[in-house]
Amino acid sequence: MAAPTTLVGPPELQQPVTSSPPPPQLQLLYQLASVPSTTKDNYHSFGNPCHAIYFNDKTHRHLKQLLPLAWSHNPLTTLKLICSLLRFQEKELFYTAASWLFQNHPKTLACNVVPIAGALGDFKDILEVLYGILDVNAVRKRKSRSRNLWFDYEEDVIQKKVGSRADISNNTRKKMIDMARKAVEMYERDPDYQLLHERVSDLYAECLKSDIQNLKKYEKQKMENVNGPDKLNLELKLTMAAKWCPSIDSFFDRSTLLCETIARKLFPREECKKGDSVEEEEADYVSRVRERLMNEVLEPLRKVIKEGYEEKYVPSVRRGEEPRVKKYLMRVNSKKIEAGAMLPHQIIGYVNDRNFGELAEAQWKAMVEEMYSRQGKFKNCLAVCDVSGRMSWDPMNFSLGLGLLVSELSEEPWKGKVFTFSRNPQLLLIQGDDLKSKCAFMRRMDNQDWDGETDFNKVFDLILEVAVKGNLKPEQMIKRLYVFTSDQDFDDASANSWKTDYQTIQSKFKEKGYGDVVPRIVFWDMNEDEAIPVARSAEQGVARMTGYSKNLVNCFLDNDGDVSPDHVMEAAISGNYYQNLAVVD
Repeated sequence: MAAPTTLVGPPELQQPVTSSPPPPQLQLLYQLASVPSTTKDNYHSFGNPCHAIYFNDKTHRHLKQLLPLAWSHNPLTTLKLICSLLRFQEKELFYTAASWLFQNHPKTLACNVVPIAGALGDFKDILEVLYGILDVNAVRKRKSRSRNLWFDYEEDVIQKKVGSRADISNNTRKKMIDMARKAVEMYERDPDYQLLHERVSDLYAECLKSDIQNLKKYEKQKMENVNGPDKLNLELKLTMAAKWCPSIDSFFDRSTLLCETIARKLFPREECKKGDSVEEEEADYVSRVRERLMNEVLEPLRKVIKEGYEEKYVPSVRRGEEPRVKKYLMRVNSKKIEAGAMLPHQIIGYVNDRNFGELAEAQWKAMVEEMYSRQGKFKNCLAVCDVSGRMSWDPMNFSLGLGLLVSELSEEPWKGKVFTFSRNPQLLLIQGDDLKSKCAFMRRMDNQDWDGETDFNKVFDLILEVAVKGNLKPEQMIKRLYVFTSDQDFDDASANSWKTDYQTIQSKFKEKGYGDVVPRIVFWDMNEDEAIPVARSAEQGVARMTGYSKNLVNCFLDNDGDVSPDHVMEAAISGNYYQNLAVVD
């Protein structure tokens, strides 16, 4: 069916207005500020703006500044990165990026509605995108709705009728009428918005039509076999389109008028004329098919979905906690541990939790066993862990988690050991029978002569001493020495001149027969806003990393600590989820 040239909207729009509404603002609602030069300078360490998007824990403002740079560099990669925000449960950032796409590449956004709502996200995500284009305050409202909840959406906003209720305020009613008027104007005069609206309504209409047909067929088969043998297997497959389709007169329906478009497609005028011969007014036709959509399609499907899919929403008890991690801990038990479900720092964050401490122990054990089975990752590595008072909560957990993990994956004689961050560093054997006691031991290392810097010359002396004493072969020598600290540059952390130290270290290792296997330092400063993987360093034998993010830690663990930004990012967005994405404009 061809798209209608206009939308009717709610009855209030048919009433005369007492004052002229302001002229429609047909320019797009999200105006991207010109990209300041400092943004380009801030990400010079990457050399690729796509890396900056992938590796950083982003803010909405920084994301909007990065997107035009990344799109100019590689449009398809940028589109995949935008959609990866859904896979990583960064939905608010995805909505921000989608609004940028609508402003700059509207046909690309419209033509990718199906993969966005299907393989990558779900129906409510594309509904939020449509609503966000009409309401610039959508992000703030979503945050308000879900501030104290473990889910990112409220069904009431979609399914509950509000337009005709007497108890809503005049301001709310006026707001909804204004939104409906804006939706009509945007649909009539902005072809880009009309295209997106049509693609979203196409998706809902096609899925709802298929679902209601499947339901009727299923119910017919059940009735025909009600007294038949019990061996008959009947399977009902439904999408979640009915659950997330706005109800008639719900907030989202009044704001987007999506139900009108869906109803027109499910019940075309030429196929569902009234019995009498009197020509039906357009508004009457729209009102009638909207009611049919609700009564004949949405309500029957929702009844079945509700019976088969029970969702529980539980208030959060820890402020700022990641919903995905906590939801995982609540449903898991020791027999169903998923080794890769949590990162080391996330597990450390729960080790002292009275409700989840035992699960954290089991999760840690599963993670270590799984990583050890992957061809011995980190088997010849050591860590220098800063656990001083200057380490805030997140950097401390990152340092503890990664330092302890490296120690447990190393081979003898390095296994279970860690260096203190000190002018007089010590190579300590971590004490404790479980994760909780080991973490407590590492936290107490703060008392081991810490004064804000470490003597790397002494660290390498201790490494060489162990190697010589154990008569180790060169291939058994430590390959990488990870330094986990916070708010420090390598030059500030080193007690002496590194150039002088490194020459001395090379000379000592060569003298003992290890001249070709001097360990490489990976210096990770975990207290920066940016998350930057290993970069070139002016210091010989040193690589630097700054900041911390989930993606950077995943990259670090998956690649045995040898982080190569480009191939890691490409691998992350090369799955089947992203194969149907396409750049159109």
